[in-house]
Amino acid sequence: MNRRHFLALSAVAASVAKVRAEVTTPSKPLLSFGLITDVQYADAEPNGERHYRASIAKLKTAVDWLAPQKLPFTLHLGDFIDRDFNSFDVVLPLLGGLGHPVRHLLGNHDYDVAEGEKGKVSAKLGMPGDTYSFVSGGVRFVMLDTNDVSVYKHPEGSPEDKAAEAMLAKLEAENLAGAKKWNGGLSKKQLAWLDGELTAADKAGEPVILCGHHPLLPSEKHQAWNANEVTAVIDRHPCIRAYFNGHNHAGAEVMRKGVPYITFKSLLHEPGVNSYSVIRLFADRLEIVGNGREQSRVIPLVGAG
Repeated sequence: MNRRHFLALSAVAASVAKVRAEVTTPSKPLLSFGLITDVQYADAEPNGERHYRASIAKLKTAVDWLAPQKLPFTLHLGDFIDRDFNSFDVVLPLLGGLGHPVRHLLGNHDYDVAEGEKGKVSAKLGMPGDTYSFVSGGVRFVMLDTNDVSVYKHPEGSPEDKAAEAMLAKLEAENLAGAKKWNGGLSKKQLAWLDGELTAADKAGEPVILCGHHPLLPSEKHQAWNANEVTAVIDRHPCIRAYFNGHNHAGAEVMRKGVPYITFKSLLHEPGVNSYSVIRLFADRLEIVGNGREQSRVIPLVGAG
């Protein structure tokens, strides 16, 4: 074997070894975290497939599986309870077994409490405010309040309540799919706050996971009232990697301009069937490691990285 032939074979061997290494050693995720949504516990009799008391056992199972994963946090995307402020005291202690924080956001059922208790919900869930953001592993999470403009969050007869009633009537007249009393939207003030958060993330080079309770896509009866205004803000910012939400227990997945809009399935929805997952964010993809109703899958992030 001459020297040229030897060098050629060596180059081929090195190339093969590199490919094998890349196949057998997957790239490390930027961040991994847990995700649960719509626990919707209540001390109430079942209603169809909604077995409210069974959420306790399901949540315990989810916690037992997530805890050994050694994650920095778990997201809960709203509707931690179905009704009654005292329900929080039953399910919140169960989260202690995770050994890491739970980052909550607000759902419509979290406001199915007495009028005087509505202002206490976010503090009860340990949230710094109705909207907030945090950074973990170089990834920014922006937590929206899609109940901001709604007919259930604010005191009856308040200016905010009257404005929401008027908005809902207008949307109903326009036959908007999401013009339902259990949905809501973002105020102009919150839209401006969102734009500021995403502008800061763009400048910092931070990938963003945006979270809300109500879906922005697809257009159906669970959709946020002013979803088009929110997606218009999202379209302007290259930092966005995904939008996560709950609310529609059946789940959904839509890709818009390279951004996946993912509706995660409810833990509550079917008797005896659970739903929880670990999310792994890579530079070029999302990996969802699902359990129960939430299927495992890989979602490419077009144009990300």
